[in-house]
Parts: sequence; structure tokens; C-alpha cells
Amino acid sequence: MLSPETSATLPTNSPLTPEAYREISSLALFVAIIGLLAVIMLALVITTKRAQRRKANAPKPGPTTHTDAWTESGKRFDPSITEIDPSDDE
Repeated sequence: MLSPETSATLPTNSPLTPEAYREISSLALFVAIIGLLAVIMLALVITTKRAQRRKANAPKPGPTTHTDAWTESGKRFDPSITEIDPSDDE
């Protein structure tokens, strides 16, 4: 309910009641909040699309040559530090 101080600020010749003013201000607040949410969602969509476009336009990496791990270890193997017995079956 409006206090006497608040009701004194309302126009005296207004056809609207204090309840109507409350409903109008509630509606205005609702519209403002929905508008703010719409702007935030639009900003998120634009940011996401911009990031996707930037990622799509990035230069693609060239093909890589994959080497076998056992082949690489064989290249690095130093036979001078081990004794290999050819007659050993294990």
C-alpha cells in the first residue's frame, strides 16, 4: 500500500489508481529485465560465432610424419654398451 507521502506525489487529476501505477511499473521492470537478457544472449551468440569463424579461417597444420617408436629406439640403441649373445633364444 502506498504511504501518505507517496500518494501525495501522484497527480490528483490522474485517472489511474495507485494499483495501476504499480502494475505499470512492474511491467516496465519486466520488459527491462527481458531486454537485458536478450542483449546478453545476443552478445554471447555473436562472440561464439566470431570465435568459430576465427578458428575456421586459421591456417591448417601440415601433415606430420609419424614414426614407429621401435624404429626410433633402434636408431638410438648403442650396441657397445650391451653384450648380445646370438645363441640366446630369449
